[in-house]
Amino acid sequence: MIVGAGPTGLSLAVQLFRYGIDFIIIDKKNGTTTLSKALVVQARSLEIFQELGLAEKAISTGKMTTALRVFYKGKTRAAVDLKGLGTGLSPYPFALSLEQSKTEKLLADHLIANGKKINWNTEIGRFEQTANGVTVHCKTENGLEQRLEADYLVGCDGAGSQVRHQLGLSFEGSTEPKLFYVADVILKSPVINKNVLYMYMIRKGFVLFFPMEGTDHYRIVGILPDVKDMEQQFQFSDIGPLIKENIVTPIEFEKLSWFSTYKVHSRKAEAFMKDRCFIAGDAAHIHTPAGGQGMNTGIQDAYNLAWKLAYVLRKEANPELLKTYDTERSANARNLLQTTDRMFDIMSGVNRFWNFMRLHFFSRLLKWITTSEWVRKRIFPLISQTGIAYPDSTLTVKSSIGKLKAGDRMHYFVFSDGKEIFSYLANPVFKLLYFGDENAATDQDFGNIKLTRHNFREIPETLFGKEKNFYILLRPDNHISYIGRDIGQCRELFNRIGIS
Repeated sequence: MIVGAGPTGLSLAVQLFRYGIDFIIIDKKNGTTTLSKALVVQARSLEIFQELGLAEKAISTGKMTTALRVFYKGKTRAAVDLKGLGTGLSPYPFALSLEQSKTEKLLADHLIANGKKINWNTEIGRFEQTANGVTVHCKTENGLEQRLEADYLVGCDGAGSQVRHQLGLSFEGSTEPKLFYVADVILKSPVINKNVLYMYMIRKGFVLFFPMEGTDHYRIVGILPDVKDMEQQFQFSDIGPLIKENIVTPIEFEKLSWFSTYKVHSRKAEAFMKDRCFIAGDAAHIHTPAGGQGMNTGIQDAYNLAWKLAYVLRKEANPELLKTYDTERSANARNLLQTTDRMFDIMSGVNRFWNFMRLHFFSRLLKWITTSEWVRKRIFPLISQTGIAYPDSTLTVKSSIGKLKAGDRMHYFVFSDGKEIFSYLANPVFKLLYFGDENAATDQDFGNIKLTRHNFREIPETLFGKEKNFYILLRPDNHISYIGRDIGQCRELFNRIGIS
């Protein structure tokens, strides 16, 4: 049972459907959000959508951000081309501007088209766990209480998660001592008028203009630096003149679609599972908006959990496998919180030293980051989430060949015939890849384990150097469990986690 039909809950439902697992998904809302909310879909999320046949639909609905222009005191300090930032690192070497409302609709429409129902206007009440399942009490839109039995319960019900509260899991973290605002507007300006991300640095913060679908349509995100009363209510009419004053750029706001002020929280639950119950997305972790990571992290939570639930429910793996969801995704959330917190402290001007560095040296640093090949190959994986790895997982056998290490997401590359490696990896099963001589067998006996086998004679030197005749065992989520020449390591892994 999935509680919450936002991006994380819908992603989990779509993945479970892909694995042939029955589910019920409920949400107390009456439908997908109509608000734009989270705006950025990162490359790793698009790779996941590609496996579902949804990536091209997302791209056709959204808008690729191709460049960044940085301003200070009304003058251009940097103009950066973002088109090639992730070239060679992902089939989607960019960030996609796509409102959360459209991301949710994309996933919901996929479920409905495949005959699956989303139970709107349905609210979770209490639930109880036993050794064999979870009993959930829900209230439907007509006020009737339903009693539902499920093998497992997943709370994808947001930062105020009822599931997390009932499980008694703490939600530790902090709140930024500043008030932020967000507005979706139609504007006219001789400067802000392209498919470009505009960043205006101000004395104690920033104003960002994200391009959105349509003409002259932008998302504005900024800081109200001198607000003392964090509970004070603001309207866009209060903020508009301040924006004009801060950016020192001619601009007129013609239409307002959405406006809100908010506090930024940075929190993580003490655990992401308790017995037969799990939490994911904002129910498990909330982040500062730096880098557009929050929604994408929830999508990856669902991607990680779904295959493990499927293998356990189909009795193809030991229930101990489910504990790796908690260890892998909790560690990822902890690392991400540290990264986004540092980025946000720098950008929001909280720290005096970093504020000075930001105002006077950020534009130079940005040019270096985006023109240095060495730096680019480290920045893009961080922001795009393609660099997330699970090196310390019990599903990872310490091993490496060339630039690839066990725990990594399988690296992207294109063969000389134009085929991408990912085109071989779409099936939601384990995959055994062999790189080397054609007559070297990948027909090793793994009993009843379902896996696809692939032999490749072409071995990209940029990744593997002169190495050949080695195996790569990929999990269903295409993270590397083992890379090396000892096929016995793969058998030992399968035996250890009870996959048969």
